[in-house]
Amino acid sequence: MINDIHASKDNIAEFRKNWNEALQLCKQNEIQYLIVGGDMWLSRSAQTLDVLMAVRWAILEATKQYGLYVIIAEGNHCKVNLENMEGYSHVFSDYENVEVINDFTEIDLSDELSLYVMSYFPESGSFIEKLDSLQQEYNIDSQKKNVLYIHEGIRGGLATPSDDELPANIFKGFDSVLVGHYHNRKQIPGTQIEYIGSSRQHNFGEDEEKGYTILYTDGSTKFVKNEVNQRYRVIEVDVADMDDDFMEMLAKVKADSRYKVKVRVKCNSAQSSSVNKQQLAEAGANKIELVTEQTEVMHTDHQSITQKFDKSGIKEEYTNFCTQKSIDNQLGLHYLDKLK
Repeated sequence: MINDIHASKDNIAEFRKNWNEALQLCKQNEIQYLIVGGDMWLSRSAQTLDVLMAVRWAILEATKQYGLYVIIAEGNHCKVNLENMEGYSHVFSDYENVEVINDFTEIDLSDELSLYVMSYFPESGSFIEKLDSLQQEYNIDSQKKNVLYIHEGIRGGLATPSDDELPANIFKGFDSVLVGHYHNRKQIPGTQIEYIGSSRQHNFGEDEEKGYTILYTDGSTKFVKNEVNQRYRVIEVDVADMDDDFMEMLAKVKADSRYKVKVRVKCNSAQSSSVNKQQLAEAGANKIELVTEQTEVMHTDHQSITQKFDKSGIKEEYTNFCTQKSIDNQLGLHYLDKLK
């Protein structure tokens, strides 16, 4: 299982490394099904030819060279209209050994286990209706173990809940619910619901526990961490602790070429001017943020004040803001996706 790959024109090389690692994992573990649980794509508005060809190449490599059966659920980033069944992955729906899910499907993995996979539908829209239809159509057998794999926002998945998220109790008919959409791994307390994490890190606001989930025929799972892609680490330090030992530690982290490092220096306003940013940069810091006791004021130039933003521009600025502040952007992007 792999989700939130987010292929785009700016990350094709990282996408390919990510996908190849998944294929190798399937080969090593003699896995038959490669299931993409939503958000193969990043842009909802359009895909460039380079991105389409990269995903095409990935799918053909999986099916023809590795002999996999590829099942793809559409995520919220995969659809122009979130209530429509069809998304960008449907371009490949007629490929041999490829199944692109309209709304939901069932996979009988063994006599003891059934896996149900759903594409994304809005939490405050038709998702609950689709879930009810799935349960009625397949007449779920309580004598078997039933696992649901979805791409949705569920209350408890983020630190701050939202009224637009789904309540956890609607999934009580399933023994286990594996979820994409929010990028950090998390077991929702008191439930059988687990966010399995995105396939790789995308920015400083995400933790490093990213990768792949293997589902075994007895219903158990195994998380395998991504080892090949760009990583983002935030290191916090008090200004008084920025000694030679800290610089040496920073250099050791940066020696791993996969890492981009953001250093957050805690200091007061008087100390901020004395922070040696050049030394931090030479030791390996890609970004440096000074955290003082004063409220930070964000200054903009004249051009940014007068610039008009469309939906994609707003989302880009919001993503940049979240990256600067090392916070998760998923809930905000979820709301921005609803803009007309």
